[in-house]
Amino acid sequence: MPGIVELPTLEELKVEERQRMLDEFERELPDFIGYEEAGEGTRLPLRSLLSLVMVLLRRSPDESHSSKVKVSSAVLKAAAHHYGAQCDKTNKEFMLCRWEEKDPRRCLKEGKLVNGCALNFFRQIKSHCAEPFTEYWTCLDYSSMQLFRHCRKQQAKFDECVLDKLGWVRPDLGELSKVTKVKTDRPLPENPYHSRPRPEPSPVIEGDLKPAKHGSRFFFWNV
Repeated sequence: MPGIVELPTLEELKVEERQRMLDEFERELPDFIGYEEAGEGTRLPLRSLLSLVMVLLRRSPDESHSSKVKVSSAVLKAAAHHYGAQCDKTNKEFMLCRWEEKDPRRCLKEGKLVNGCALNFFRQIKSHCAEPFTEYWTCLDYSSMQLFRHCRKQQAKFDECVLDKLGWVRPDLGELSKVTKVKTDRPLPENPYHSRPRPEPSPVIEGDLKPAKHGSRFFFWNV
């Protein structure tokens, strides 16, 4: 339509930015070659160094990139019950991994699944129940200390909307706090408790040990 300009998407902007940085690095490449030929004592152009660092640290566009869930505390609190029910297994698998591995690097895969579940959850709410959900979290945001008791009417409308359009039932109080077993395909680590290695027992003393000549030395005299 005339008068309407189509803006590029975020992914297209990332690809264009990365290509621009690569082109700039290729233009500065002779400076690197001259630096290597001259050896030590030649100053490396700052612009070339920055370009190299940016290219090396920049993720390629075909890599899996996880977007952040950019919502406020009121939005999280309003959606907490339904989110906990819909992403229960994913969250518990992530927490089990964090507890067993004691290393965040080993749980990046589970963390991405948690992030993806949260994004999908809020996208569904935005597509089907945006208006009642906005009224609900806005009420919580403006209420004293974000208490639920001040927003029961908005909560009922939101629960009714997700039940009719998504089939989600609001969990009962305390249901998400129950102790449950998590079934996961991740292998159990060798030392899940990260216990210290047990000390080796003292070696057996070899030889014929005879009793002390003057008896016990516990007291300075013998009884």
